[in-house]
Amino acid sequence: MVYTDDPGNKKIYLVISGTVKDIIKVAPRTVSLSGAPGQTLSAVVNIEAVEGNELNILDIRQKFNKQIKSELVRPVKGEKKWQVKISCHSDQPADLYDFITLKTDNPDKPLLKIRVYAIYDRVTGSGASGS
Repeated sequence: MVYTDDPGNKKIYLVISGTVKDIIKVAPRTVSLSGAPGQTLSAVVNIEAVEGNELNILDIRQKFNKQIKSELVRPVKGEKKWQVKISCHSDQPADLYDFITLKTDNPDKPLLKIRVYAIYDRVTGSGASGS
């Protein structure tokens, strides 16, 4: 909605439509893990440039939580798919959270972010799950 000073058209509704073109696929963008204290939880995030785009990941960083670990796995020769292996461990009930930031050489997507949540609950812990 756009507000104007025109007395005949004080409000104008704008509709913008278009097609969003993927440049890089990140799956999943958010990792949710749950389990019981003492378990090591893990997941894998796949990252791939969409056709016609190039991708090199130059750096991987985490922001907050030392209990959440991430490892960047480069594509094997002839492949384009990168992976981030995520794992975490807690011996006590805990709610863990972190961002993993990937720096790329793609000018349209210089940074990629992956959210990671891990819940260790003594009562409902049922193993690892990634989504």
